[in-house]
Amino acid sequence: MEDASPSPSNPIEVYRASRNRVIVAMLVLLMVVSVGAGGYWYLGHGRWDFYECVYMTAITITTVGYGETLDLDAVQYSRAWTLALLGFGISANLYVVSSITSFFVESDFGNVRRYRRLRKRMDEIHDHYIVCGVGSTGIHVVGELQAVGERIVCIDQNDHVLAELEREGLLTMHGDATEDEVLDKAGIRRARGIVATMDDDKTNMFVVVTARQTNPKLRIVTKAVSPSAVPKLRRAGADAVVSPAFIGGMRLASEMLRPQVVRFLDEMLRDKEANLRIEEAEVGPKGDLVGCSLRKANLREHTGSLIIAVRSPQGQVDYVPSGDLVLEPGFTLIAIGGPKDIRSLRRAVGDPRL
Repeated sequence: MEDASPSPSNPIEVYRASRNRVIVAMLVLLMVVSVGAGGYWYLGHGRWDFYECVYMTAITITTVGYGETLDLDAVQYSRAWTLALLGFGISANLYVVSSITSFFVESDFGNVRRYRRLRKRMDEIHDHYIVCGVGSTGIHVVGELQAVGERIVCIDQNDHVLAELEREGLLTMHGDATEDEVLDKAGIRRARGIVATMDDDKTNMFVVVTARQTNPKLRIVTKAVSPSAVPKLRRAGADAVVSPAFIGGMRLASEMLRPQVVRFLDEMLRDKEANLRIEEAEVGPKGDLVGCSLRKANLREHTGSLIIAVRSPQGQVDYVPSGDLVLEPGFTLIAIGGPKDIRSLRRAVGDPRL
């Protein structure tokens, strides 16, 4: 049976659940008062008016200790009804008190307000990246996207992980990333890309298929646990598939054969002051530098980015391009620079993603 308890990562669900308990408790109390007053009125056969019956019921179930306002000796079974009413009334009172206490203890109104602000941001976010599964792999994806200043929505079913990410100001969603509703709430139709990093190839494939059907223009990158799953994930609609086993093997070999290169790349990625990255910028049709040579564009001086390669629309790569290379629409510039430098480069070449 599915657990219907509210998710602790969603303060609004907790608030609503506590509020509903209070409403139910008040309805139970109202029912006890109504039944109790109705019982006195019926037993009295018109001897007492209904207001007196309600008052007698109220002082009975609250055990305030006032004297009897109705002449119970004159009516048969009225004291037995009072004893029964005491039992039900005390139980109803305890239920009301515990529900109200739970409402104020569990309903953190500060968290509710903060959560509503996050939901509003979720509704307005666009051109963002969705990370499905913030586990041992996904947490590093989130960290890198944060480092370069990208907007992120994290989807996971681990409440503790999501709570930690929320404390860092990130948008999160508790749920199954294979469900259409969850991805839709994460803004998949307005997103720039999605990364599936779950530890199960079948789950990642479901995410890929769902994302591709929902947003055909979305860039989809997924993790492949088994090397045999790589071609299947590509056929399912993934733009890129990363195998941690393959990457790990390549890293081990690189550490053995070219340790200084690996060290350089590690230091470049880990240096928080330099914050350098190898990024890309696409030359747009309306870019100011279309038709200019790299020498004339002088991108290093104007943007701070160092161009290390250029890929043509046909897929040909010119490593360490010469200054005579003319920039044309569709060219992709591979550059080294900080986040600000890369943004400046993208603006200069009219990158369509801006």
